Amino acid sequence: MNRAELIKELARKTDVEEKQAAEFVGAFLETMSDYFKKGEKVVIGEFGSFFVTPNRQIQFNPSAKLKQLVE
Repeated sequence: MNRAELIKELARKTDVEEKQAAEFVGAFLETMSDYFKKGEKVVIGEFGSFFVTPNRQIQFNPSAKLKQLVE
């Protein structure tokens, strides 16, 4: 799935215009980036956590619930 596909799917599932879904995706990514720049961890309940390693790489640790959904 790429960004355009994500936007279309979010728009469909939330019954909003694609423009609104695109604005949300943009705001979400900008917000995540702001926290990563500060070296802060981002935790999204039942999804997982994102964190910046000491060498400035972003890592994702999926939640147990997310792991169960894909097994």
